[in-house]
Amino acid sequence: MTAQSEANLDGQILTRLDNGVATLTISRPARRNAYTTAMMQALKAAVEGVLADPACQVLVLRGDGASFSAGGDVREFAQSLHLDAPARLASFESLVTRWVNPVILALRAAHQPVIAAVRGDCVGYGFSLMLASDLAIAADDAVFSTAGIGLAQPGAGGQSAFLVRTLGERRARELMWSGRRFDAHEAKSLGLIECVVPVADFDAAVEAEIARLARGPRHAYGEIKRLLTASAEAATGRPQTNKLADQLAAEAAAFGRCAATKDFAEAVESFIARRKPQFGR
Repeated sequence: MTAQSEANLDGQILTRLDNGVATLTISRPARRNAYTTAMMQALKAAVEGVLADPACQVLVLRGDGASFSAGGDVREFAQSLHLDAPARLASFESLVTRWVNPVILALRAAHQPVIAAVRGDCVGYGFSLMLASDLAIAADDAVFSTAGIGLAQPGAGGQSAFLVRTLGERRARELMWSGRRFDAHEAKSLGLIECVVPVADFDAAVEAEIARLARGPRHAYGEIKRLLTASAEAATGRPQTNKLADQLAAEAAAFGRCAATKDFAEAVESFIARRKPQFGR
């Protein structure tokens, strides 16, 4: 196996900063850009690094190849199944707390506009990253799913906060309980993304939106983000940053508790074996 193919299997986060536009590319196309823990760690470092760079005016999140991200790597999850329940709880809660939640909070707090450019699978943690962005452009081959329930998990990365805010509790529950896959047109009708374009026009549409934002008034964009957050704070009487942080912490704890269950082990094992899980046994 060549070094390039090994990197393809292991995955990496590619970082580029050109003319004020930072592009972070989730690169593991052989696994539909599914995240390993190492990739989550690399994404956290990359996001925090580019957002702190004064040269960064716009941040773009995208996937390498035909998918945005298929979420977490279930085969890596399987490596934890030998742990007892308390150890699994601690391990998975720590995973979300240390590597997932800081990225979501950084994206929401960013002064810069954050664009998600979505093709193919946008699932699990990939879906959470898209929800945390300010604007999402999707090709008409994009497919979305909360995905957590398929692994007997509640989901993480702010799904419970973003979906309730956008859809209301009942619609959020339907998507999270079912974990069903839905296309870009439904995502747009739900208000989860702003734009759907044919695959052939996707790159041009993304570049046009990037160019529009990059040549726009960067400080006004940041102030608009701040004002919208302040408006939500006024409506709820509680700082939205703290509210999101609290919800992310609650998700991490729930993720850990679910990882400690037999249902989680059954879901992971059945996924790898390509069979239907049998819960409650």
